[in-house]
Amino acid sequence: MNTDILKLKDKVALVTGGSRGIGKAIVTDLIDQGAAVAFTYVSSAAKAKALENELSSLGKIKGYQSNVSNLDDINQLTQAIEIDFGKVDILINNAGRFVSKPFDDVTEDEFEQLFSTNVKGPFFLVQKMVKLMPEGGRIINLSSGSTQHYVPMSSIYAASKGALEQFTRTWARELSARKITVNSLLPGYTATDWVADTPAEQMQWMASQAAFGELGSAEDISRAVLFLASDLSRWVTGQQICVDGGL
Repeated sequence: MNTDILKLKDKVALVTGGSRGIGKAIVTDLIDQGAAVAFTYVSSAAKAKALENELSSLGKIKGYQSNVSNLDDINQLTQAIEIDFGKVDILINNAGRFVSKPFDDVTEDEFEQLFSTNVKGPFFLVQKMVKLMPEGGRIINLSSGSTQHYVPMSSIYAASKGALEQFTRTWARELSARKITVNSLLPGYTATDWVADTPAEQMQWMASQAAFGELGSAEDISRAVLFLASDLSRWVTGQQICVDGGL
């Protein structure tokens, strides 16, 4: 890909949940396109260090152990990013929690943990990080196709992502004076470690739901992130964009 088209060189990106899955693909693509990248992880320290080692020859990269559902962690992360990188041009809210069970089996603790990660975390992270964001910045929220169609046993997950999409619409207006764009990506069924233990029959059903008859890849989602992170998306804001193979 032509890095001159995307114009990500000298940009600083922060990717939450960046040590594995879709987050790792996003980190890899951003570094490959010339951006400096900070990313967060909660417990996968070994994977985070391996990713740093793998990509450090391509540009500046640093992982931070930070739970974005915790306000103290967000404050500490903001301070560290300001010291280490000086700014954040691109913020990708990728970290998320998933609960798959009938709604009448969901516990209060599961409900609170999911909404703390998927809703409270992005809200307060954006609140802090926009102070480090120059004019023309980019905020990209990873939502879910489950907000657009029925996904079995995903009621609280879909609700949390629906809240994130509403943030997208309102932030796009509130930050428009600074030319900061805010958009959501809605992946469909994607082959990541989240579905690694899914029975083969269910995997086949998930693949069959897309027009292309297959699961998406983490790279499919990441390439859409690159577009929204780049200058090519200057006139795109407040949008909910499906990246789901025609699901």
